[in-house]
Amino acid sequence: MDDPIMSFDGNGQPDVLSLINSEAEKVEPANKVSPSPPAVQAPAPELPESLPAPPDQPKETSHLKASTFAEPVLPIDWLSEPVQEYIRTVSESYGCPQEYVVVNSLFTAGLAAGKKAQLVTNPYTNYPCDFFCMVGKPSRNKTGPLKEVTRPLREQDKANFAKYQEEKAAYDQCKHEDKSYSGEQPVFHQRIVGDSSPESRNALLAQGDMIGVVADELKSFIDSLGRYSKGGNGSGAELSQLLSIWSNVGFAINRKSEETKLIDDPAMCINGGIQPELLGKTFGTDALMDSGFTQRFLFAYPDKGTFIRRCDRKFMTPEMRESWTGIIGRLFNMQPLTLQLSHEAGRRYADYADANDMRADAEEDCYIGGMIQKMNIHTLRLAIMAHLLSNHWNEPVITAEGMEHAIRMADYFTHIHIERIYPLLRGSATTQRLMTNGDLLRAVNRQFTIKSQNALAEALGVSQQYVNKILKEQ
Repeated sequence: MDDPIMSFDGNGQPDVLSLINSEAEKVEPANKVSPSPPAVQAPAPELPESLPAPPDQPKETSHLKASTFAEPVLPIDWLSEPVQEYIRTVSESYGCPQEYVVVNSLFTAGLAAGKKAQLVTNPYTNYPCDFFCMVGKPSRNKTGPLKEVTRPLREQDKANFAKYQEEKAAYDQCKHEDKSYSGEQPVFHQRIVGDSSPESRNALLAQGDMIGVVADELKSFIDSLGRYSKGGNGSGAELSQLLSIWSNVGFAINRKSEETKLIDDPAMCINGGIQPELLGKTFGTDALMDSGFTQRFLFAYPDKGTFIRRCDRKFMTPEMRESWTGIIGRLFNMQPLTLQLSHEAGRRYADYADANDMRADAEEDCYIGGMIQKMNIHTLRLAIMAHLLSNHWNEPVITAEGMEHAIRMADYFTHIHIERIYPLLRGSATTQRLMTNGDLLRAVNRQFTIKSQNALAEALGVSQQYVNKILKEQ
């Protein structure tokens, strides 16, 4: 029997009357005699399908509950059989959760196709790019599948760089022989970037290509926001750019020492891993959660899987690697493909997105509501990436089955974000991170009317210009 809930007085001590009643309740059931059943039982009254909740009960939250999912699964059944076999082989070879391999496969396929594949739905256009994060302890082996699955991307970059060097040598020779030579300067088309400055990433985006940031540890990438900026608002400016890039919204770069650049229709993927204990301190800051940056990530956080002994693991054969290289190679070489939803796929997506809109509107937690709302965009991008890994990769229509698969993937990411990621974010955002001057200024500005920025700056020991920049961010 569960222990009764004790009442407490104002000093935090148990109420004496409650203690007496609780002891009485422990004894009373032993003295009760169960009534004998009646000779003839009347038929049980038919109950309505649902009963209204008593008014004194708390309102049920619209969050997903753990009981909704017996075991969250990131589905792969819509993908082609060679892709499914590759995913299973990598998982069993590296002894890692299958979810990690799926995430890296979607990332690699989308980046290989790049902006040549686009899905047009009224009134938006989406590309096969998104932000992914694999969550798990070091023992779960996040790095192995990341390097294995993205290998064709790095090989493509090597080939492109060799071609660039040849063209650059020829270009330099022409310039040396003819000072007035006006030929087009070669460009290195790079897909994968690692530890890089926002300027270098923006230069690649300005070429019109899709690029992918691969960070073995995403904490290092996020902690470096603003590291390369000399201004007082470097992290805020870089964060603003990343938000625009995820939304495929162009932005201009204006610097005194450089010509003005316009980054039009940018497309960039991010993929990496992080340990659970670092998640809150990295993604749980006010700046990232309030801006919607954290909500833009799809988190894969698998349950503890069955341990596979090394002697029982599969081997990554050359044939299996060649199969995956061929699948990704055809996406590199594919012709431009403008995708549309079939009538039934469009109807299913509309039903899903409408339900998300209503659910987000009813959600009392603004963060969860915003995350649910963004799943409408995530789902369309997942549909493109899954389509590229299916038997229909070169067909211009996403079928109802393809959309249903994308929705099931979105359900997985939604469940993981709410049930596993958000508690870590919420528990760490305020308890594990020291408040900065910027955090304090934002909190003061939300609560009070600031009459003198100079006086506030003097009290904090910062410049008035710094105070002004922080307040303008809100």
